[in-house]
Amino acid sequence: MKTCEPWFPVFLDLRGAQVLVAGAGKVAARKIDALLAHGAAVTVVAKEFSAPVRRLVEDGRVRGTLSPFRPEHLEGMALAFAATSDPAANRSVAREARHRNIPVNVADVPAECSFILPAVVSGKEFTLAVSTGGKNPGAARAIREFLSDRKEEIVVRVERGRRRKNARPLPGTVYIVGAGPGDPDLLTVRALGLLRGADVVIHDYLVPEEILSLAPAKAARICFARRGKTAGHGSALKQAAIHKTMARLARAGKSVVRLKSGDPLVFGRGGEEAEFFAAEGIPFEIVPGITAALGCAAAAGVPLTHRDLASTVTLLTGHEADDKTHTVIDWKRLPANGTLAVYMGVAGAKVLTQNLVEKAEFPADTPFAVVENGTRRGQRVLRGRLADLPRLVEETGIRSPALLFVGKTAEYALAGLRTQENIEERNDGPVAQSV
Repeated sequence: MKTCEPWFPVFLDLRGAQVLVAGAGKVAARKIDALLAHGAAVTVVAKEFSAPVRRLVEDGRVRGTLSPFRPEHLEGMALAFAATSDPAANRSVAREARHRNIPVNVADVPAECSFILPAVVSGKEFTLAVSTGGKNPGAARAIREFLSDRKEEIVVRVERGRRRKNARPLPGTVYIVGAGPGDPDLLTVRALGLLRGADVVIHDYLVPEEILSLAPAKAARICFARRGKTAGHGSALKQAAIHKTMARLARAGKSVVRLKSGDPLVFGRGGEEAEFFAAEGIPFEIVPGITAALGCAAAAGVPLTHRDLASTVTLLTGHEADDKTHTVIDWKRLPANGTLAVYMGVAGAKVLTQNLVEKAEFPADTPFAVVENGTRRGQRVLRGRLADLPRLVEETGIRSPALLFVGKTAEYALAGLRTQENIEERNDGPVAQSV
């Protein structure tokens, strides 16, 4: 049978509560200050007052009685503290308080207490209490110091939690949410709050399990897998079916989070879905996310712009709609001296390279960088020259999700300029450090 833990953690509202403090030395003075800070009406009983306690009595902030402790001092009290220098007097306070069912704390003697005080870390909007049940006060202080050193981070998390509370989704509404490039730490606060309150989460295979696991256990998770010959291209289930499913669930009063990798309005069909909901009269909201170009560039150390290398950034898709009869990309207008960020480009690397070299007139030795699984566990970065792109993609087995960067910045890593070609880098580090 599991042993019961005797100390129940609780926070008390002491505003206006009558509290007796027996003793007026340094220990008692600290307790009096803390009690006053929380609105208690304090009575001090002691044979002699220390200077700080005397000033509090003279200023009328506490009621003082110069006297040894007597049982009648407990009349009308909600709490009692024994903090004299005389152990026998402290035991007397504890005994009489227990006899009257008044919670009592005896300084540094847990065995005499009916409640104990934790080590406390306080901020403007939070109070953290740490206790070892009186068994190891040193450990409690060490934990308090650890938390105190991280106050700024705690403040950030408190604010994040406040926003999450305000971010809960509404019934009958669809939220088209950008899930970012893959690392859960890169979710927006709004996205995380909606995800944690969703009734239904609709997603595709590009959204990793680390993000999906943030949804409530009771939430329905529906994967509309969009897989073709190469992962991410083609559609096993038509977009119309996704529209109908979301509409049906919203009309049933469910809060629906439609999770999209990256940003929903950057090659994510978010615009098509928003048009559908507007036409159907279904309430919806679009929540932006960090698009793959930004996340992958940061993860691989590729500056999208650089005063010496590139002054423009062009977002390009390597896979247009299947029903298009011709491309709408004007290859000749692509700025050769900027940075191209190509989404869904690895499957058609051969055709893409031909278009860039022959139609856009990019030099064959233009640097490129392919970032596979950018920001995620298992990230790979492949760098080389444009003429070698199709061969290297095939040899290394690069697959979606992958982002292709083309331009002078692609060979540049923020840790230093890369001079070698065909560099492959891996990062198998952890994800989800803070959410």
